[in-house]
Amino acid sequence: MKKVYEKNGYTIYEYNHTVFKPFHVNMEPLTWKRRIRLLMAITSGFKVYYLVDGENYAGYCLVQNGKDKRYKFATQNDILVGPYFVSEKYRGKKLSIFLLDFILKKSDIDFENAYDYIGKDNTPSIKASEAVGFEFYSDARLSKYMRTISLCSDDQGEYAIYRYREDPK
Repeated sequence: MKKVYEKNGYTIYEYNHTVFKPFHVNMEPLTWKRRIRLLMAITSGFKVYYLVDGENYAGYCLVQNGKDKRYKFATQNDILVGPYFVSEKYRGKKLSIFLLDFILKKSDIDFENAYDYIGKDNTPSIKASEAVGFEFYSDARLSKYMRTISLCSDDQGEYAIYRYREDPK
């Protein structure tokens, strides 16, 4: 792990996964859905950013390259952020916003668009994404077997896609 940022007593570390160890620290139970998602993400590449408070892991965010064929709306110039997670003990301190803000605005990640797909009922994640500049882009559906995410024109998708566009410099 490499230390990449420090502010207000929190440190962000970048972790490059291996096939056998997708996470440096498992902060939440890995469901079968999450395991499959990670295995599929390995082919396009991803990094995990950990938020650490002293010796305690407070949260993480996975950042994936948009070239993954599962995401029908993204290109190889884009990134996907998430899932991101903050431990229960650290919730309510806007740490998701802190972590997302670092990834989008202060890291050395080069991207055209950043996407975040969020379950429509996940209000805290929606609020965190909007707070750093993500805007609603489209509803989306997850296919049953291939786990691809496709945009849909109606509001019947189980996910909301949010997009962040980097400010031109």
